[in-house]
Amino acid sequence: MTCTRIILGWAALCVVAACSPPSSSYSVAPQTPPNAALHMSKAPAKPKFKEYVVPTAQSEPYKMVLGPDGKYWFTEFAGNKVANITTAGKFSEFDVPSAQAEPSGITVGPDDNLWFTEAHADKIAKLTTAGKFTEYKVATASADPSVIRSGGGSVLWFTERGGNKIGEITTSGKITEFTVPTPDSEPSGICIGPDSAIWFTEDAGDKVGRMTTGGKFTEYDVPTPSAKPGGITPGADGALWFVEFNGNKIGRLTTAGSFTEYKVPTASAGPFVIEPGSAGLLWFTEQNAGKLASITTGGRIAEYAAPGPSGGEPSGIAPGSTQIWATEFNANEIVSLTP
Repeated sequence: MTCTRIILGWAALCVVAACSPPSSSYSVAPQTPPNAALHMSKAPAKPKFKEYVVPTAQSEPYKMVLGPDGKYWFTEFAGNKVANITTAGKFSEFDVPSAQAEPSGITVGPDDNLWFTEAHADKIAKLTTAGKFTEYKVATASADPSVIRSGGGSVLWFTERGGNKIGEITTSGKITEFTVPTPDSEPSGICIGPDSAIWFTEDAGDKVGRMTTGGKFTEYDVPTPSAKPGGITPGADGALWFVEFNGNKIGRLTTAGSFTEYKVPTASAGPFVIEPGSAGLLWFTEQNAGKLASITTGGRIAEYAAPGPSGGEPSGIAPGSTQIWATEFNANEIVSLTP
């Protein structure tokens, strides 16, 4: 898996109240269901893909988000840039002020600016749609900030893979950090749940965690051992959905702690990130298999092989109303899919 270090790096700081992990209940969707069509389906024969080469060579386009301006914004991990692409395929690129910052996760903030993490520079940065940067230093050394999400009010939340913390930053730049109870858990994905709590995955801890805005933690063990949970997002059904990179599954977790897992049809696909789309679908990337895929809240999966050379490594994904946009880390491309 390319850039595992990036996604999982975080720091530690504030002391918070922690509660003992509850024993969670779970069920596992059969790997070969009696009615296989319920959980697996073939994608349409001719999905419409378009490819766009990123102007900067070997830039390693990474995470992506649909911006407030209708453009698709993404980070260039090796190119040290943040860029956007219009639906017509026109690029704009902006140099990150800090050298070798390794820009990673990106989201739209409550202030309608772009906010992203700098994994190597240990910073959280704000970027206006006009291209103006502001950077804020994370207090914990080697925090390796990774994924960032907009929260309620004027705050955003991010994971610190190296620092083993969950971070909060206000739109004015004030940062607060909360230490995850499990040591060296490498918090990775993060989202705001339907219960208004912060939910996150622990890549090395093999857990999904929940934290209140006041810093109280609850952790749930993922049923599959060494699953390597990554991206996480709320679904239209009120549950949390997450990917299992090593487990090769998509997981569903209720806010009460009940798990269900769905096997990805392609073996060793390496599901990487997951985001909500239209019509109740959730979309995810298969980094090892070179595919984009969707899953219904009933567990039905459709896969679409991305064009281009093998080993393109689809990474970030941003579902639009009619098209799905994604980055290809190794291929140095942006692709759009009309299912």
